[in-house]
Amino acid sequence: MEQPTVLIVSDESEFSETVRANWQAAGRAPSFVVKTSGEGGHDHFDLAIAGGLREPAAVLEALRGTGKPVIHVSRLNGGIPKLAGVVSLPESPGWTELLAIVVREVLDRERVAAELSRAMEANSQLQQQAALGKYMIETRHNLNNALTSILGNCDLILLDEEQLPGTVKSQVETIRNMGMRLNEIMQRFSSLQKEMQLMEQQSRKTKSAVAGA
Repeated sequence: MEQPTVLIVSDESEFSETVRANWQAAGRAPSFVVKTSGEGGHDHFDLAIAGGLREPAAVLEALRGTGKPVIHVSRLNGGIPKLAGVVSLPESPGWTELLAIVVREVLDRERVAAELSRAMEANSQLQQQAALGKYMIETRHNLNNALTSILGNCDLILLDEEQLPGTVKSQVETIRNMGMRLNEIMQRFSSLQKEMQLMEQQSRKTKSAVAGA
């Protein structure tokens, strides 16, 4: 979230100008989109600020339905029922400064939540890859045995290649060549396993050295 987009929904131009002017004075302003309650298309934003509305309940319900954070600046004392997911802020003295603080806190929270979600997704992918790698390493011995049998039988058949029809000889040679390629791949898995074990040992030594420092 390099520059967040803040949607201001208000039926009073003075409210929108006050919110934007406060940010311009404080600096680090987000990107603002200003709309009235009658305008639709409330989709592409990171946070919504609502205030100076003719029908606040309907607007707040619509904004809440987007799943984005919503802050309502209200001039009414208890006239509007509190809605889950909507932060209520009374338009009392100093409300613009308080609004800026709340918006920054909410945006920071959303940024951290998004980063955590990406990290969890990346971790899930790594776990899946690790499980696949572990399975390949665990089955490497059985695969090597199967490949050894395939290559050995191919070599035995090719010892009598003069007795083999040309098509059969070609097919056996293809099987042997493919077996050799698979064998090379399995050797790479063995090398990778040794490298991983070495890295794990080095990591343990580093942790022990840090813990003992």
